[in-house]
Amino acid sequence: MAVNEELIDVRRLMAESSLEELNRLAEEYFSRLSDWNFHLAKPFGSIDETAQLLINFAVVLQGLSLCPEMTVLEFGAGTCWASRYLTQLGCKVIATDVSPTALEIGRELYNRQPIVGEKPEPQFLLFDGERFNLPDACVDRIICLDAFHHVPNPPKVLSEMARVLVEGGIAGFAEPGPEHSHSPQSQYEMKTFNVIENDVVIEDIWQQAQSAGFTNIKLAIFNVPTFHLTLDDFNDFLAGGEALQRWAQATRDFLQNQRNFFLYKGEDVISDSRFRTGLMGEIKIAPDRLSAREGEPITLRATVTNTSKSLWLPRSAGLGAVQLGCHVYDADGKLLHHSYHWEALTPGEGRPILPGQTVSFEVRVPALPVGSYILEFDLVSNDVCWFALNGSGQIRVTANVN
Repeated sequence: MAVNEELIDVRRLMAESSLEELNRLAEEYFSRLSDWNFHLAKPFGSIDETAQLLINFAVVLQGLSLCPEMTVLEFGAGTCWASRYLTQLGCKVIATDVSPTALEIGRELYNRQPIVGEKPEPQFLLFDGERFNLPDACVDRIICLDAFHHVPNPPKVLSEMARVLVEGGIAGFAEPGPEHSHSPQSQYEMKTFNVIENDVVIEDIWQQAQSAGFTNIKLAIFNVPTFHLTLDDFNDFLAGGEALQRWAQATRDFLQNQRNFFLYKGEDVISDSRFRTGLMGEIKIAPDRLSAREGEPITLRATVTNTSKSLWLPRSAGLGAVQLGCHVYDADGKLLHHSYHWEALTPGEGRPILPGQTVSFEVRVPALPVGSYILEFDLVSNDVCWFALNGSGQIRVTANVN
């Protein structure tokens, strides 16, 4: 026979629980674990949870507009599985949580699953529930995956997030919705562990975020539950038919209790060449046919225009530095050297190239052996992409070396 119990009122629980007590309970949960393997395996610890964990992570990852070398704070990192992925992507990660044991499990995760290649070392930061032990404007992005609804003091935490974010920074969240505290799992968690399972009312959060200094909010539209179609229905979906309406209804149903959202601090900062999206340029090379002597560099004149909306970083920037690259083919079009030479767009350490700006400069391609060649020129952003991958035009020059 089912036992009828009064539902726990999360607002009352928050009012009756001190911050110190909630921090103690969070630490107690992790410190009582006799086996860390489930948490070390996240997001692959449970088949039932994996898809939603990965989809939520992917949706937030897309919205954060990350690039390597950005400093990213993971709020409520728990056992740090998302922090580890962000480290692998080249971000400078600060994993923060109120539980020392959770962060210790996170350190063990990094030890057991070492990062591939040379990446920035993560920082593990204990949070007291009120203030990050960090200076103002020191992080580029904040990521929060299913942690904000455990917070008993949302206005204070949002204020801290705004404080440590740089101008133009973004905080991305994956959270449940406005009826979260009433779900069977939430009631179980609150009764069993006395944890906060707060409702996420986005209108309240936005009001609090504005008071904290955030200037914009956007919400993600997506769906997690399986939605598969027959071939006929798929074509009907693409044509805007009834199948599209079924998908829209399924998405609305899912989003009733899911809120993935992004808070923005300050004015939008112009994108730059560390980000692949939209990188385009126009190249002009003169002459288009030439002869050169064996052992001497091939000298040409290039004019390049930034036709994108992104700032091109100079050679001194390292990551995202835009240069003019040269591929070498033989006379029959067979690729000989994919990345034979890169030429800086401006002298010395270089200077940024603004959208719409044009620069002209000399190109000195290193000497090639005697023969006939096709030199293909394309713009390239260091460790990001060749512009041709975005559909940007390339220029070919015929060169005979005698």
